[in-house]
Amino acid sequence: MASTPLSRPLHAPDSIPWMSLLRATLRECSYLPDPIARGYMREYVVNRYRRSRQSHRSDPELARTARHGLSLLQRANEGYQRPLERVLLMSYGRIGKRRHELLAQLMKPQVPSDTDALKELVAKPIAFEDGWEPPEIVMSLAKSQMHNGILSTSRVRPALKNLQPPIPETNSWGRPVSRVRRVNIRKNWYGSTLETLLPPLPDAELRVLDGLIEGTVAWAPRPRKPATLTAPHEDNHGDESILKFLTEGPQKGHTFRDFANGRPHEITDRFMRRQWRRISCLVPRMHYSVKANKWFFIWDTPKVMPELAFEVDTEANPDQIFGGSVQGRDQNQARGPV
Repeated sequence: MASTPLSRPLHAPDSIPWMSLLRATLRECSYLPDPIARGYMREYVVNRYRRSRQSHRSDPELARTARHGLSLLQRANEGYQRPLERVLLMSYGRIGKRRHELLAQLMKPQVPSDTDALKELVAKPIAFEDGWEPPEIVMSLAKSQMHNGILSTSRVRPALKNLQPPIPETNSWGRPVSRVRRVNIRKNWYGSTLETLLPPLPDAELRVLDGLIEGTVAWAPRPRKPATLTAPHEDNHGDESILKFLTEGPQKGHTFRDFANGRPHEITDRFMRRQWRRISCLVPRMHYSVKANKWFFIWDTPKVMPELAFEVDTEANPDQIFGGSVQGRDQNQARGPV
């Protein structure tokens, strides 16, 4: 009876310390200064480790991905701006898996309320066929995002170029475009449009983000545990240093190699508010217009704009407010030029 060869022994010790990597990654998630990112990244890491057990990827490839995620969280907690911004973008659904989840909730089809609505839904053309139109809320978000100049400079998502599928009238032989090609053009255009969209956040998380910017939601970075210091050895390494100098030559002193890809910042209230305001500019506020019977979106600005308007008390007497200035002007006019 032939036996099936095993790829590795059943009781062989695992060369990759998975539990240590998981504990270190979850520990870094607890150090994140943002409350929403703290909870989301913990859930994201646990789900990734669970899915990796069922995947067919090799252990070295999975370990490389796990160490990359751990390094990203460590640099974010140390105050490196780009890693911290990437963690916030993932947590608030501007990039990554959560953006697709929020976009799917936005495009969730509504259940027909009556028979007429069901007949209207059945009468609509099949997806991407002639006469098909994208969901109205998707096009409303695409229009508002296309007219926002701040999003084009952020480079978080690809720029939206057109709001209609570019279907030519004729092909290269001067004949009408075939149905299959029209369907493929609409399908590709709709896919690229969804790739550029930034969906809105749930109301609860949006209130937390606004509260973090305004200072009404309390936050504080969790202090790290101090590292245990080991006593230096008292051995004399003079002979080893001389041998290293003779074999390897003189070594470089202090360099800025560690700061080539950025420098760590102290995580202060001012530093975090600037990060949250950048995220807020990428989150649309969804409102419903009763008159127009449709949804529309409002975008935040990266800087606080001064208020140029002020409230006027309509019940106040203008003569009492401007009386002194008016009387003084009349007296000056009565005196004549000096």
